[in-house]
Amino acid sequence: MGRTTALRAALKQSLFPVLERRGFVIDKSGQPLFTTFRRRVGDDVHVIDLQWDKYGRPNFVLNFGKAPAQGIVRQGQPVPADKAEVFDCQPRLRLQRARGRTTASWYRLRRPWLEQIVRWSRDRNPDEVVGDVVAHLQEVEAWYRDGIEGPHVKRMG
Repeated sequence: MGRTTALRAALKQSLFPVLERRGFVIDKSGQPLFTTFRRRVGDDVHVIDLQWDKYGRPNFVLNFGKAPAQGIVRQGQPVPADKAEVFDCQPRLRLQRARGRTTASWYRLRRPWLEQIVRWSRDRNPDEVVGDVVAHLQEVEAWYRDGIEGPHVKRMG
């Protein structure tokens, strides 16, 4: 099994069920680069998308935001809330492994350079990576609930 395939399988097995238990509904229409999750909460729709590295490397990030439950207008056309995307949300935020602007701060199999030297191992186990994401989801929930931006959250716009 390829590295990216193994990471995708770990996400489907561990992260997707966590999001579904939290009320998110999966939308696979953007695959293979994006998998979107939405849930309705009061007057908002919470939108999360899992974005893969466009070059097929085993790197990904979670983008998220809120859209109004009554829907949005995209390029002059009404769009129902159950079709809202993260790019429709303001602000847009990103949950990532570390703060930074490049894909080096995304969740990834490859260990940071110094850690590779210390551990004598280039890659992490896919389940470790997914475990980090699941642990960091509390920061997404804190933002949805209270507007708090945790240490793994980066504002995109």
